[in-house]
Amino acid sequence: MTFTVRHLGEMIKAHRQQKNLTQEQVAEKTASSKSRTGIALLEQGRRVPESAELGKICSLLAVPERYWQKFAEPGYEKVVCFEEAISELVGRPIDLSHLDDTSETVAIERIKGIFESDLTNEQALDELNSLMVFYDIQPLMTTAFFEKYIKADALKSPKALLESIRAYQVDAIRLFNSFSAAYESLNRDVFLDEVLRPLAARDDDKYRKRTDWDQIEVIDNKKLPNLGYIAAKRLKRERTEREFVATFLRALAKDLREKGMSVLDSISEKKRRKVDTLLRQFNTSLPHGFMSPLFAADPDQLEREANLLAPKDDKNLAEMARTQETGLRNLARYLGADYLDVYVATSMRSESDFISVNSFVTELFAHEELRPLKLRYFNPTQSWIEDRVAKGLVEALMLRRANFTIYMAQNSDSFGKDSEASVALGQGQAVMVYVPKLYIPELDVDSESLATLPREALVKCVNSEGTDEDRDILDDTVDAQDVLSKLLEIRLRKASPEILTKTARLHWADFALYEEAKRIKTAEGIATFRGWLDSLLSGSDDPIPSHLEKDFVGILIALAIGFERRSAVFREIHPLALQVILSSGVLNGMIVVRSVDSCAKLLKQLILNDLQLQLDVDEHNYKLVESSTRSTIRVISRHSLIGSAFATYYAQVLAGSELTVQ
Repeated sequence: MTFTVRHLGEMIKAHRQQKNLTQEQVAEKTASSKSRTGIALLEQGRRVPESAELGKICSLLAVPERYWQKFAEPGYEKVVCFEEAISELVGRPIDLSHLDDTSETVAIERIKGIFESDLTNEQALDELNSLMVFYDIQPLMTTAFFEKYIKADALKSPKALLESIRAYQVDAIRLFNSFSAAYESLNRDVFLDEVLRPLAARDDDKYRKRTDWDQIEVIDNKKLPNLGYIAAKRLKRERTEREFVATFLRALAKDLREKGMSVLDSISEKKRRKVDTLLRQFNTSLPHGFMSPLFAADPDQLEREANLLAPKDDKNLAEMARTQETGLRNLARYLGADYLDVYVATSMRSESDFISVNSFVTELFAHEELRPLKLRYFNPTQSWIEDRVAKGLVEALMLRRANFTIYMAQNSDSFGKDSEASVALGQGQAVMVYVPKLYIPELDVDSESLATLPREALVKCVNSEGTDEDRDILDDTVDAQDVLSKLLEIRLRKASPEILTKTARLHWADFALYEEAKRIKTAEGIATFRGWLDSLLSGSDDPIPSHLEKDFVGILIALAIGFERRSAVFREIHPLALQVILSSGVLNGMIVVRSVDSCAKLLKQLILNDLQLQLDVDEHNYKLVESSTRSTIRVISRHSLIGSAFATYYAQVLAGSELTVQ
């Protein structure tokens, strides 16, 4: 058995550990790399440094010269690079360890020579296949595969060969759960074009040639909360119970203002349990009941809840019934739609949820990129049915029919919405998650753009724009998120009352400002703030009361930072960020969008199958990333056992084998 780069890496690692040195320490002592990466790649048998550098490392670690000398010979780095490239191609490590010394020498000389020859495509393919025999790689490369991905120019240098194989991996990772499966499937002349068909660009003629789809009766934003209720006729039957709850909540709010929290102790347990039961029955928006230790004594919120739950007069009930009938007719139209292109996954409990979702959906599909395509989309704010089981069945059908899903990351998420996104990913759909952001162009505030800046750039902005007091916080213990928060504070301090009014009007729904008013410390301040929001939404331009400006700015900053954190989580570490496509075992990821414009353009690219993608490779994973959003949409793990387990067991599942778990 020959001594390979992999064996050398294992020996270097063993000697390093014997000397109790870290990879970083070896790199520092030998000046071989700015980080541990070079040492790590050497120990993994994936890279060999230049001759002088390798000598320093092996001398430091006391690795006998006879083990590493041949790897320092001129031209041997080409052999290492060749093996790395072909390993990437076939999806498994390769080396010459199974050969005798003479055969290994022949193979090495041929590898060195292949990069020094001027070959035609046919000659290059023959040479490459001949070398694959030395590595026991089967099947050999077909002409169709070679001409699609490699070509003779790839053999002008090891770098060119690896670049061509990276381009192949971009296609492979979209269709297969491992590169070994990809090589085996794509490396067949007769099947190559057919297997690659899902990656072909599409035109949008079939969309443009459709009939206009204007069947949905638009329900005005002001009437949308009517769809959050149960049937109007049932509300009528509940009049007495609703009057009891509304009266109780109003009286409690009054007592809390006058007497404080002590009034809660005077309410009998029997009465509290009765009210809790009715609140659950009426699907209250209060986050915690009276029996919960987390109950928040917010008099303004209690009064608003009382107004929502109070019996409606006949006029309001009639309007509610008409709105619900419209939603029911729209539901029938959705169920009978000729196509269903896009499903919007969302949760709607409060009025702000309804407004936020409907405003986003309306603006999105009226966008100049999408309007000509006559897309059919399910807007949940325009549909209604009382029965929860029926509602779930409708959403399941819409989700199954759709080609694309948009997940709205609102101020709070729900199990149902998360489940819908997970199911869509598992079906192989493209899923976009929309995360709101703070956008105030007059103040040069775009929380998405600012959050992408490195900490050093944010610190520079704070130093140049802030006061001495602002700069005082900037020490090594303050992370990038805190620096971003301070920068937003500095810029928002410059906001005029007119800018704050405009910001509230544009962001109130996405940022759920009514609910977030609870961040204000006094009950009076909460009520005043919500009253100001009421006036804005009624058309007033009244400025925010001056004593609440600081609170409002704080709320905006806290929510902006929260959305930026959630955006990063959805891109990288959210449990839903990656799901296995059940039909193939491919890992499918979300695309995170931050604006209607970005969402529209990316949806158009998805329809045309024209996403701009790049392959990011690190020591753990191969990740296919959408370029503009940096969202990971496909992953193949470099973990050998994970790859082997997927290749073995998932293939059995797809083939219908029965796996028994003990």
